[in-house]
Amino acid sequence: MNKKIRVLLNILFVFLIFWTLNYWEETSKRDPLLDGIYRLNFGLEWDVAGIGFQNDTLVVKVTYDGLSRNPKNGSLLFIRDGKIVRNISLLPYDDFGSFDLSKDVIALGTSSIKWFSESTFTFSPFYLIAYSPTGSEIWRKEFNVTSLSTAGDLIVARGYVMNGSVVKVFDVRGNELWGLAFGENVATNGKTIAVTEKGKIYLFSREGNLIKTIEPWKGTVGSVELVGDGRIVATFYSKEGSYLGVYNENGSLLWAKTFSRIRDFAISQDYILVYDSALHILDWSGRVLWDNTQYYPLYPDVGIALGRIAISEDEKFIAYGGSEVSLVINPLFDHDGDGIIDEEDPIPFNNGLFYRTLLTVAMGAVTTWVNRRELQKSRKEARKKYEEIKNALNSKL
Repeated sequence: MNKKIRVLLNILFVFLIFWTLNYWEETSKRDPLLDGIYRLNFGLEWDVAGIGFQNDTLVVKVTYDGLSRNPKNGSLLFIRDGKIVRNISLLPYDDFGSFDLSKDVIALGTSSIKWFSESTFTFSPFYLIAYSPTGSEIWRKEFNVTSLSTAGDLIVARGYVMNGSVVKVFDVRGNELWGLAFGENVATNGKTIAVTEKGKIYLFSREGNLIKTIEPWKGTVGSVELVGDGRIVATFYSKEGSYLGVYNENGSLLWAKTFSRIRDFAISQDYILVYDSALHILDWSGRVLWDNTQYYPLYPDVGIALGRIAISEDEKFIAYGGSEVSLVINPLFDHDGDGIIDEEDPIPFNNGLFYRTLLTVAMGAVTTWVNRRELQKSRKEARKKYEEIKNALNSKL
């Protein structure tokens, strides 16, 4: 074989080795089983009370989880590219409040401790506060928020009053549009408002007109979310466990799944993330794409601790945080190019890397064979020349 071809094969083989190693390094940075992007640790007395992606920024509500005579202030953190770009001080204790955000506004309920004596206190005052995407306060109102949802130009909040509860609907400028004298949990997609009450889901138009009432699929209604196209995602609880149900825009149940106890869930355009004692990732047909109790295990026998969870709008990153795990941002990994990990991705090995590795091994085998063949050929030629020289010397002697 031509010497130039053999040299070219060796150069190509070395190139493939570095090409594959470089791709492995890039893949490991995007794969949560291999590496994380960002981690922010808090003390045990702190908790991640709210978390959500807004454009390219992760917004996190951090609260002081301990009771003391001089509690520390909570914070609203703005994290971009793994760095805290803004830290807004909140009231000293506001874990009872809620948190939600949309593209145009960040809304949160916040409260503080008011002490009457050394042993008697109340959580007061309460505020509903709206911030711009950059963290500037737009407005605040005295309201003890327990459930909160914002989308488009609407902010829907539920709070307690002396004789029960109320729901108030605001626009992003703080104008109160209408309200209800009942409600437990609320949700909005900017066009429709969902309010749960005594096991039922009530759907209202943005003008406040009742559209329909949905009976619970099973158990008592917990939290609820509205998708932009009108679909409804709701959690239900009973003695047997907890359930997640998805309804179409007409209020008909499409499918439901049973979980041990749903702690939190997050939705995106293509996926539903559910956290009970494990992380579950489903598509909108109800197919389980990822279901693994060993995903960042806290204790293998118990399960995992994720706390609050969120998924970025581009569906490339997940974030989770709580008093047990602080705050972690990890990339979703895609092994077979279908957009997310699933049953076809049993190990942390990207198919792009697989093909590169396979090509490198194949090229290595070919190169080794060629080098060995050329080595054998060189040895035969050397042996032949040796014999010729030996025979010539013997003939002269």
